[in-house]
Amino acid sequence: MNKVSLYNGDSINVTIKGYVPSAQSVPYGTDIEGVYYDGYPQIVKEEGSKPVYKVKKEKDIMVAMRDGVRIAVDVYRPDIEGEKFPAILAYAAWGKDAQEAVAWNWDKPQPYYDSPFWDGSMEAGNYMYTVPRGYIHVIPDPRGVGNSEEGPIIFKGGSRFEDPNDIYDVIEWIAAQPWCTGKVGMMGPSGYSLSQMEVATAPPPHLVAIRPDEGGEFGLHFHGIWDTMGYHIGFGRHGNDSTLPPSNYPQLVARPAMMDLPKKELETRLQEAFSHPDIKYNTKWYSSLKYPMKSPSTFDQILESFHPKPRLETAHKIKLPIYLGTPWVNKLYNWNCFSAWQKVSTPSQSKKLIVYPPGFPPRPYASYHDEIVRWYDYWLKGIDNGILDEPPIKMFVMGINKWKFEYEWPLARTNWTKYYLQPGGGLSPEPVKGTNKNDTFTQPAPYLDPKVYCLKYTTGPLAMDTEITGPIALYLNATIDIDDTNWMADIVDVDPEGKRQCISVGYLKAKFRTLDESKSKPYLPIHPRQDPIPVIPGKAIEYAIAMMPTSVVFQRGHSIELIIRNQDDLLSRLGSWGTYMLPFMQTVNHTIHLGNSYLLMPVIPVRHVP
Repeated sequence: MNKVSLYNGDSINVTIKGYVPSAQSVPYGTDIEGVYYDGYPQIVKEEGSKPVYKVKKEKDIMVAMRDGVRIAVDVYRPDIEGEKFPAILAYAAWGKDAQEAVAWNWDKPQPYYDSPFWDGSMEAGNYMYTVPRGYIHVIPDPRGVGNSEEGPIIFKGGSRFEDPNDIYDVIEWIAAQPWCTGKVGMMGPSGYSLSQMEVATAPPPHLVAIRPDEGGEFGLHFHGIWDTMGYHIGFGRHGNDSTLPPSNYPQLVARPAMMDLPKKELETRLQEAFSHPDIKYNTKWYSSLKYPMKSPSTFDQILESFHPKPRLETAHKIKLPIYLGTPWVNKLYNWNCFSAWQKVSTPSQSKKLIVYPPGFPPRPYASYHDEIVRWYDYWLKGIDNGILDEPPIKMFVMGINKWKFEYEWPLARTNWTKYYLQPGGGLSPEPVKGTNKNDTFTQPAPYLDPKVYCLKYTTGPLAMDTEITGPIALYLNATIDIDDTNWMADIVDVDPEGKRQCISVGYLKAKFRTLDESKSKPYLPIHPRQDPIPVIPGKAIEYAIAMMPTSVVFQRGHSIELIIRNQDDLLSRLGSWGTYMLPFMQTVNHTIHLGNSYLLMPVIPVRHVP
């Protein structure tokens, strides 16, 4: 019998402390097959733009939208008259005036998790890098924010301002200016990425390419557990995040869309939520439903989580050149970015993907700008610098802290291997003999006991380096003693000294275990958004849990550890930062049947590591 353990979120590293990424030049024509690089590799064919210009700032240019509403735009451009330059637009609702802080903070990067000053809202990009290299950097305030004017309600259910029509009009305005060549690209992570993905589905004529970072198809990956992180980002509880700027016009902050349901249906759904233990015994979220205008979007999201509806998929409509980026082990972006990269209709030679070290890149958003300029040197300036000669994917490899190129996803050379959960806490490709071997753990309701209990399975020290690169799936054959639970799992790299690095995480609410057979693959189970199906207590069920895709070399002597639990550690550093799933507020006993429970892992033949 596997011994039940206490889970401590702070015992597992979620970033690689002290690692600072840098570029590594690769001469054109060099053999890159099977090579690991110390920095993110860049094939150099022709020299790119150099920092030769000073920065000229023009504030609060009022630009009329198609309906007459004027929005305020800041333009940063090379301080030289009579010349034209291509432009890069960063469009989101975090407030353009706050983004001015990049001018004195860009060279003082604040790493995620290890800095008290990491502010995720500082995302519009480093104009002190782009403009000197011959680009115009444009940062607007969407309608209703800052000095922009009032407009009609565009979106309901919250305070989203990224209207695709406005983005379209701003791009066409930029292209028509006497200082612009007529070629426009976009940049920025998170919300700035969302605006790119939206406008690119029906792009304006002068939008040439996009560079959505920390983004993709937001919200399409579904595991059924409500993620509180979005709320905490908007309300300034995530790290040192700023809050979203309030609308200057209260009528723009629409009342919740759920309030438009027929009265009887709304009352029924509210009663269901108020009586559910996850809400009833957690006053923070109970209050959010009692007072809908505290956060209209949260009201909608919580209610919708009980009866989720399918999301509209739009990435396939994108045909523009696209360079996506995501960190590893990041639940907001990881699945979304890989999904978008695979679904866009962009020709294969015009789409790229870069995967960063785990966590979020530092803020202000100033990292990897050399990659952004290389991308736009090609698409906006026509410089054949070698970026399109690179394989489509470049990724950081955890465990050895190096980088590599890849040609496809998943990798064609993958050896899909089942690692079975073993009696006594082992993890091995060897099948379990016999079918009557079980492990159990009980998680008390967290308002009764805040400790998080878990089961751990480990390979023990590995005899040789083992590379895992690709999607991962966990298959649990299990029973529970009530009608629902939250399944959570971590894959951890444990070194001989006991230091532990998070490699992948997965989630699944038991009531949403149904598989979409038409879309799922063995390595990527997909669960449709639909009404929940309660579990029959005591009935053995196979739960297919998508783990975040990853790339890691587990070095010789290191161990692969799998942790199974049903709560996030709210008392950990990440918990205090608002990074946690909605707690499951019932006591539940879990029994895992070992004979048919396993991790499906993408094992890759190990290359030589210099």
